[in-house]
Amino acid sequence: MTTGPKPGTMKAGTFDAFRLARERESVRGNFDAEASERLYDWLAPGDAPIKWSITGTTDAFGRLAIAIELEGSVPLECQRCLAPMAWPVQQRTLALLARSDAEGDALDSESDEEVLVAAEPLYALALVEDELLLSLPYAPTHADGECVASE
Repeated sequence: MTTGPKPGTMKAGTFDAFRLARERESVRGNFDAEASERLYDWLAPGDAPIKWSITGTTDAFGRLAIAIELEGSVPLECQRCLAPMAWPVQQRTLALLARSDAEGDALDSESDEEVLVAAEPLYALALVEDELLLSLPYAPTHADGECVASE
């Protein structure tokens, strides 16, 4: 399901974020959000396929980072008419890498980017779930003219 790092560098869905960033490699896969326990309360019934990738990169100042990208659609419930609706997901987040909480705090105070402490291997799907949760609206509604409640 996940590809990118050299054989033997990835165990149980984890990756070394610093190595990924230094070597400009990627891990990628498909994620069924419908099967996620963390997303269960947010999603309406239905297919929720998400393509994801995590790519090693740097920010504008040359600091090591990862880019987390999500693409797909998830079923949500419109909060006006309570009907299901497909919510498009097109998310890209750049996260600077820190080796400790202290380094993370320093980076956070000098940058507008997200900061991720990556002293240990990271779980790719946990990052994907986190980013998907952060991208979902608190109260989703159909676009004007598409909602049953507005008719």
